[in-house]
Amino acid sequence: MARVALVFLAGVVGISFAAIFVRLALPAPPVSTGFYRMLFASAALCAFYALRRRALGLEPRAALFALAAGACFGADLALWHTSIVLTSVAMATLLVNTTPIPVGLFSLVVLRQRLPASFVGGAALAIAGAALLLGISRGDLGRTHGALLALGAALFYTGYLLLMKSARRRGDAGEALLLANLGSTAVLGLAAVAGGDALAGYPARSWAAIAGAALVSQLGGVTAIVWALRYLPATVASVSLLAQPVGTALLGWWLLGESLTARELGGGAMVLAGIALASRSASVEREPLSETGVASTTGRTPAGPSRPSS
Repeated sequence: MARVALVFLAGVVGISFAAIFVRLALPAPPVSTGFYRMLFASAALCAFYALRRRALGLEPRAALFALAAGACFGADLALWHTSIVLTSVAMATLLVNTTPIPVGLFSLVVLRQRLPASFVGGAALAIAGAALLLGISRGDLGRTHGALLALGAALFYTGYLLLMKSARRRGDAGEALLLANLGSTAVLGLAAVAGGDALAGYPARSWAAIAGAALVSQLGGVTAIVWALRYLPATVASVSLLAQPVGTALLGWWLLGESLTARELGGGAMVLAGIALASRSASVEREPLSETGVASTTGRTPAGPSRPSS
């Protein structure tokens, strides 16, 4: 499990830069930045498989899960990237990572799974700390609009995590990720065209930031997380991903001058404590994952390295 944890951590670091790249890519429209991020990543993966002269071997059901996951991720990026330019990178990244709430509700309501007390308590502490860390300015309509877009993106992000985990259980991580990337590229391209966003004419620094988003955040960060998800329960993985807004907040302070107050630093400490508490549920034995990738009952079997996930 140590290797899985290290890969997952590296992936979180990579995706922590994603919001920074969106800001650095301006004046490129945020949805267009997402489109090129996924297009470049998809092209790299296609080239990789072409050089290996290897056909995709995913079974049809896994391929459908991967494409559906990609569609969810494309919708997530379209909403989240737009929120990044309306509010702070830290707030937008926090709210898009509130996935423990819908993932937990899905497990509880749809799968009738009792959540471990450590997960419930840890998730509550992490989300409370994240709210303290960033907060929402009710007097700023643009900031509030950005927050609402990020919350909407979180619902699609939840769908991505659950569907990709299911696809990953049935096949190779790279193949599932390639199909998901293609689905995301299509959704983002349609969103950019529908929104009338420019797809060319950006300065060189915008293209450099877009390339960074594709290489560091997508090919590096997302690939690492997709690989690790095959070993981690979706609920634990979604809570652990709350480390991303902490990393993004620090990067925003360092690179964009978005300062952190004592209250925000205290909130970050609460987030980390909540992640540590919720992660204890990873060591609890659970039944094999269901079709959706979340434990199907309250029974117990090892949730650890029974198999090797962005």
